[in-house]
Amino acid sequence: MELNREATGILGSARIGMLALRSGHGPLINPAAFHYASGSVWMTTSRFAVKTVIARRDPRAAFFVDGGARAVLVRGRLEVFDPLSVSAQVRALLGGPSLYMGMLGYTLKNAPFIAGYLLDITRLPREWMPYNRVVLRLVVSDADIVKLPQFPEAQAARVPAVPAEVGRRLASVARGYACWLDGTRPVIEPALWDVDRGHVYVAPVGTVRPEHATLGALVVESHHRFRPSLMVGACVRGSFGSVGGAAVIAQRYEIESGAVPRAIELVPERVTSWRGFAVTSAVPKGAKHLRLAEG
Repeated sequence: MELNREATGILGSARIGMLALRSGHGPLINPAAFHYASGSVWMTTSRFAVKTVIARRDPRAAFFVDGGARAVLVRGRLEVFDPLSVSAQVRALLGGPSLYMGMLGYTLKNAPFIAGYLLDITRLPREWMPYNRVVLRLVVSDADIVKLPQFPEAQAARVPAVPAEVGRRLASVARGYACWLDGTRPVIEPALWDVDRGHVYVAPVGTVRPEHATLGALVVESHHRFRPSLMVGACVRGSFGSVGGAAVIAQRYEIESGAVPRAIELVPERVTSWRGFAVTSAVPKGAKHLRLAEG
């Protein structure tokens, strides 16, 4: 599918997008450097990454690129090209020059990230070394352009169950990203967010809202222009609960409660955080108590 000029302009000017996949415990959403060409979004990752495993099992995916005032949400099927796989090599040959041209464009567009990656190569975990990387290709089947409001600055908020340094880096990040499944279709929307006494509240700014008990996630990240090892973020995964939290969110952003889109609580079950290539996962205290109560 070829996108219109506005969509390709947004994709061409942004370097980081949000990749959402369907897992057995709700959507998994991760930031990724990318390049768009010939109707596909091109990315790379480790062959040991969770998203690589999920993509092989269920290739349905979405990719959200935030252009500031406007954003693009594309959906399609994710293909994994592993240099160590004979079948992947055959598929690459049958596909003609698209794989090689796509990765050439990725390399040129993301040269600063690649240079930063090479600066840290002696400290990379083995699974993130160049010989353990694979290519991801999202073949776009449909796309939407989303108009976004301006996000106000926000007071500090603490993402639960993350290391102290990660929490400090993310405290002042105003724009989060909410993700959930609308039937079989992953939805990603920028969102206002806050945490109050362990309760996570999310207010997606789009027109679609998650239903009660829908599995979902909130991602908060602090980018770095060219050093992947200095990128910090967290993904809070759980289920959306009751409507509420508008007053808490309004206080954090110093806006009127009426200006907050419909807020909803995200009941956390697991929090995954990263600082560069170091990834940690934890279960919040409230989720532990909930599991014990449910038996």
